[in-house]
Amino acid sequence: MFSRPSSQHSEPSLAQILANGMLFNASWFAIVYTHSPLFAPAIATLHLVVHFSFMGRGLVEAKFVLGVSLLGFLLDQVIFSAGVLTVSGQSMFAPIWISCLWPVLATTLMHAFSSLQKRLVLAALVGAVGGTASYMAGARLSDVEFVSLIWGPAVMAIIWAGVFPALLWGARRDKNYALD
Repeated sequence: MFSRPSSQHSEPSLAQILANGMLFNASWFAIVYTHSPLFAPAIATLHLVVHFSFMGRGLVEAKFVLGVSLLGFLLDQVIFSAGVLTVSGQSMFAPIWISCLWPVLATTLMHAFSSLQKRLVLAALVGAVGGTASYMAGARLSDVEFVSLIWGPAVMAIIWAGVFPALLWGARRDKNYALD
């Protein structure tokens, strides 16, 4: 249905960008809606299989997705241990289903969000708004809560204003590294 890029030099086609975005949104919703430690890893794995079967950029992107996933896991642990987010009033560890969102997001950084790789100021704005909105929506659909409804989203906006452009910069660097 979607052709794989003929070389790593090619940018994703509009069809691939739209498919990547739709796959991300479907997987994000399924993971958050179920917020299940059993289903979330299965959904994330299925997402990765579909992504790499149709539009993945091989080993370079697979390593990047793994790195983003590990970074995201650690970041979420810090956010939960700092008490920005809690699960049912307990600020301990981030639930596994939240960690399953990171590889799903990582698959968009060389595809659906690739146009932001050179627009890091815009990426910071998109990260601040989109990242915060994602956590707020996730909190409404699950048992995750912001400790403070004012400071929690503000902290997330600051974090995501830095994290999202950094991830996009890393995606661009890794993609360019593969081209050398």
